[in-house]
Amino acid sequence: MFARRSFTNKLANQFPWLDKVASVLKSASDPVLGPNGPQRLKDTLYGTWLGHPLHPLATDLPIGFWTSSMMLDLTGHERSADLTLKLGSISALGAAATGFAQWHDLQEMKEPRRLGALHATLNTTALGLYGLSWYLRSNNSRDAARTLSTLGYGIAAASAWIGGDLSFRLGIGVSRIAFEEPRRKWTTVLPEADLETGKLTRVEASGVPIVLLKQDDQILAVSATCTHVGAPLEEGSIEEGCVVCPWHGSHFELATGHVIHGPATDDLRKFDVRIEDGNIQVRPAA
Repeated sequence: MFARRSFTNKLANQFPWLDKVASVLKSASDPVLGPNGPQRLKDTLYGTWLGHPLHPLATDLPIGFWTSSMMLDLTGHERSADLTLKLGSISALGAAATGFAQWHDLQEMKEPRRLGALHATLNTTALGLYGLSWYLRSNNSRDAARTLSTLGYGIAAASAWIGGDLSFRLGIGVSRIAFEEPRRKWTTVLPEADLETGKLTRVEASGVPIVLLKQDDQILAVSATCTHVGAPLEEGSIEEGCVVCPWHGSHFELATGHVIHGPATDDLRKFDVRIEDGNIQVRPAA
């Protein structure tokens, strides 16, 4: 049987020049989104405080406003069309910022890197056309303004399709533990004597990866897979009661599984732990 590839997969493979675009975009956003960027701002843009990525929510605003503007143009409501176009253009800046934040740390993944660069390029082009339309509307050149905004809407729609492919085909923004189904019963994972104090240790409970940490007389257990893009957390470090993702630096509180700093936005699953006949047993916390 022939492997079926999506159109966007073909785009990513056939347009290697998108790597150069990605490099330029990443360099431009590094002062804010790089490792030395302000953590609080980054967490805000990621959506860490929200519990899932902020970008999908932010994109609803420009899409909604621009769709309204096009409909109002068609029905002759000029002032309302102009207002919604302006609101869409302003809100698109927020959507762009959150999108850059979600994409910034995916440079080692070829398809997301390239498609994200194409997505950003198309959105920037659409926003530029809307900006020109805004200017022409202010100078009462309505026919040209409507032409530009309609063209911008078409480009934004094509870009939104690519964004959907990033989310629903490639799983960008989807929790990497969403489809794990740990058993609700106590499961033996390791003899207690084999667990070293202070060392992150990976075990499995019925196929579900878990990371253990023994501190003093307490054993903590959370998901071993980073919810961002699936890094193995047993290869991470420990800082102030958190396990730090070895790939992109997300911080998760070991006692609760809560995400403290992004780019991850979803919590780890916490497991209860007990010792039974010298063995460590775990089950998902209630």
